[in-house]
Amino acid sequence: MTDPVLIDWNEDKRKDFRAGVVTARHRLHMDPAFSELALAALLNRHPKALTDICTMGDDPTDRESWRAGEGGDLKGRELIEAVRAGKLWINLRQAMDTDAIYKPIFEALIAQLKRLNPGFKPLRAYGGILISSPRAQVFYHSDVSETLLLHVKGKKRFRIYPPRAPFVDEQSMEAILHKTQTEDVPFDPSWDAQAAQIDLDPGAFVSWPLHSPHRVENLEGLNVSITVEMVTPQSTLQNGVYHANGVLRQAGWTPRTASSRGVQAYAKLGLSKAFKAYQSAFGGQTRPAPKSDTTFDVDLARKDGLTDRAPA
Repeated sequence: MTDPVLIDWNEDKRKDFRAGVVTARHRLHMDPAFSELALAALLNRHPKALTDICTMGDDPTDRESWRAGEGGDLKGRELIEAVRAGKLWINLRQAMDTDAIYKPIFEALIAQLKRLNPGFKPLRAYGGILISSPRAQVFYHSDVSETLLLHVKGKKRFRIYPPRAPFVDEQSMEAILHKTQTEDVPFDPSWDAQAAQIDLDPGAFVSWPLHSPHRVENLEGLNVSITVEMVTPQSTLQNGVYHANGVLRQAGWTPRTASSRGVQAYAKLGLSKAFKAYQSAFGGQTRPAPKSDTTFDVDLARKDGLTDRAPA
């Protein structure tokens, strides 16, 4: 690729990148790789083990309504039609950094972000492609990686909340990093008054600080977005502090700070690494159970694009 992915980066965006909410513009909505025909072909070849298909309820506080399903033998174009007509959310995990067509685009994006933002040196980066229904939503959650999104099709409303209490507390981050809970965290609708609300159209880019909770509501049309998750030295250190604080809390200590500054932060990072090595050697906790077992099959003929499975 020779054309830049981002087209309007400037000094103000550089200063705020990763420290605040940044919006910008990109050109990927004009790239043939994101046409419905190309996405249908991607759905056909992307590994099922890296394909999540979900549905959800209408209440933004009802995170338990998020549940998983399967597409069966449906082809890519059929899955897209089911998403368009129903209430579905498909995540093609790592499609951007593993698929031969999309990997060059992803590498160009990461290389451009590095050039535009001196000091930004991700250790690892992963990119997924989200395809979701006009009425779909993603519930309030906090990611452990540094994250950004490029919107390609449809319209969606993005709300981003400050990465501090009460919006997300330290013990929630500890639990997420210890894998005793998923990235969903408790949500109070009154917090919307303090959120950064951004309506995304095709060509919109948005990034936010590490651990900032956020939620998404689709507004119109078949929605397609690219999500980018990045592991950086800064996120590694902050997550190490939270993880170590969880270890100390389990041992009966009450951590005094979750700061990632100073010698104590690096000491906690060392403790975190040692604890993980111990768990790896002697057996530790696995990831938390999914939000639900597989409870439905995608069905073009049914309301919301799915047929519920009978209880086992």
